[in-house]
Amino acid sequence: MRSLWFIFSIIFFIAQSGSQPTPDFSPPVQGVIELTGTFCELRADHFHAGIDIRGPVGRPIYAIADGFIKRIVVSVSGYGQGLYLEHPGGYTSVYGHLDRFRDDVMDYTRTQQYTQESFQLDEELSPDIFPVRKGDLIGYMGQRGFVSGPHLHFEIRETHSGRNLNPLNFGIPVADDRRPFISSLRVYELDERGTVLRGRDFAVRSRGGGSYSLANDTVRVQSPYYALGIKAYDQQNGRDNFNGIYRLQMWQQDSLRFAYQMDHFDVAQTRYLNAHLDYGEQRVRNSWFQRAYRMPGNALDFYQSDTANGRLQLAHNQADFIRFAISDHQDNDASLQLAVKQQTNAPPLQNRVYNYYLPYDEENLIDNASLRAHFPPGALYEDLYLDYDLVMEQTQGLYAPVHRIHRSSTPLHRYYDLHLRPNHIPENLRPKALIAYCEDGDAPISFGGEWTPEGRLRAPVRAFGNFTIMVDSTPPTITPERFGSDMRGWDRFSFRLADDFPTAGKANGLQFRAEVDGRWILMEFDGLKSRLYHVFDGRIPPGSHTFRLIVKDDRGNTSVFEQPFVR
Repeated sequence: MRSLWFIFSIIFFIAQSGSQPTPDFSPPVQGVIELTGTFCELRADHFHAGIDIRGPVGRPIYAIADGFIKRIVVSVSGYGQGLYLEHPGGYTSVYGHLDRFRDDVMDYTRTQQYTQESFQLDEELSPDIFPVRKGDLIGYMGQRGFVSGPHLHFEIRETHSGRNLNPLNFGIPVADDRRPFISSLRVYELDERGTVLRGRDFAVRSRGGGSYSLANDTVRVQSPYYALGIKAYDQQNGRDNFNGIYRLQMWQQDSLRFAYQMDHFDVAQTRYLNAHLDYGEQRVRNSWFQRAYRMPGNALDFYQSDTANGRLQLAHNQADFIRFAISDHQDNDASLQLAVKQQTNAPPLQNRVYNYYLPYDEENLIDNASLRAHFPPGALYEDLYLDYDLVMEQTQGLYAPVHRIHRSSTPLHRYYDLHLRPNHIPENLRPKALIAYCEDGDAPISFGGEWTPEGRLRAPVRAFGNFTIMVDSTPPTITPERFGSDMRGWDRFSFRLADDFPTAGKANGLQFRAEVDGRWILMEFDGLKSRLYHVFDGRIPPGSHTFRLIVKDDRGNTSVFEQPFVR
């Protein structure tokens, strides 16, 4: 089976590179490479698109091959500051979370930000502006964007398609003689149509040498139809991060029923991660099980499976012998073996009570007197037995009933249009109205919204849970963190921003504009810490000045901070 995967990988790379050999890229950093994240690792709502290389802020970053800087991106979230380099042979490399670019690229970036009067930047460049040679310095490691610590996020993509490729297939040297480990098994009992009736977890124990078993080697199920999921992680030398695995194979008796190998994925398909893993377990218990079967609405193309897509069926009065093999990129492996039997005289499992049946591959519409929900085809990963309840809340600040639309533990792939009809709402508050997501015990989240001619508030939504109409008429808060009337000798000043409604979906986050003496200045925003700051760069000359900061939220509520200072 190992040789089969090897042949598959070779065929893939020949096809992707136009019959050209895999290029000899140099590493993006010098010295020892330690990973804090692996390719296709499971993340919230997406696969990890590259590898994360550990290091301190300021560690030099180098071009992996000849080419040119194709794109410069500066954003509040995501990769923070990133560079995209295009190389001959049809490859693009990506370098994210950079603290700063090399000096000439940084100067160009600042010029564009001031020209466009925008902190956020997404600039496409022609090949003649910043050509690079293999090994050229391009920037420095940092922790900008949504990160928990300094590292380089590094990707290799196929240029014409944007498909992400595993960087470890291109000679990036990572020391690894540690086996993956398996921590838990999940058994899904199904009806004959493949709908999950219940799931149960089973702890595993190590027998040494990468071999694992259950405390009781035999799992007994009530239904003859079942599927499996597994929780497994990998680690490389020098780091104890729980990273993602590279390869999974599952056998029933001696037949391979389901397998995958993390060599590539299409970036447009990254949200199918929510079908690849057990979304409910991840959301409710922060428990990351990978399904060893394919949900019918899962369009990922890296699976190898039988016609049942990994769903299994017990023969009458017989046991199944199941074997999992988990491997990392260096072929260190771990295995789990178990038996599955059906309980004798077991009562049948029942589907849950539901209000609406929504086929996953069809357009679906729910419309009643106070709610309209339109689901496009492909919004769901499997047929859904949707539970709906209307709660007439009397809580102050709610301008509609609370609509309990199924459960937040069920994933959605595409947005659906949600329309809510309000109770009485004063005319002056209508522009401030929003569709609020109210998970039990948590603060409400705004999905924004606009009024329809029918008098309903509409917003695109990509979640199940509790929804109602609320009003946001409170401006954001601007709190000086480091600002003074005399800032001579200072290298920077900063503010903290806050708003009473965090946003989700397609609602806008906070927007800001800063001016000194009526002219726009660059304020950089750290979205993880809600910190807005300016680094003095010589553009504000010595003397007396007036600073003005304007911050606006999604409903148009605006705050202004204005104060003179001396530089």
